[in-house]
Amino acid sequence: MNKLSFPRWIVIFAFAHTASLAIAAEPVQVEVKLSDGSNGKMSLNLSTSTVAAGPVEFVVQNQSSSLKHEFMIVPWTTKLDALPYEPKTQQVNEAKLGAMEGVEDLAPGETVTTRMVLAKGRYIVFCNEPGHYMASMRSVFVAK
Repeated sequence: MNKLSFPRWIVIFAFAHTASLAIAAEPVQVEVKLSDGSNGKMSLNLSTSTVAAGPVEFVVQNQSSSLKHEFMIVPWTTKLDALPYEPKTQQVNEAKLGAMEGVEDLAPGETVTTRMVLAKGRYIVFCNEPGHYMASMRSVFVAK
């Protein structure tokens, strides 16, 4: 006779619950493609623009053969083109943004992976190399 005898359903429940916690901790993966565009138009493309709040893994690929790009993300509730832009530098004024994260100065052809924990909310993702934000390298991203 076994001294420790648990009903089978308790063991199954405990295993299933532990497995679901491990799966829930895995970050959602979002592919980001930064490009100069075959038509000469720059682009920032996301494999998805909405994820569950929590850990997110961005796989950022600079598809350019000649230009550096960046992938920046900032909480933002107003218009996509309303970031504090400085015409003199042709860049978003990062000092005025507050809580911003991202990857700077990706070399042509470079791919990096970065993990972030995002709270529920609306974000703007963009490239802040000179002139790139105004050349449409920006998009809305939502964590629900």
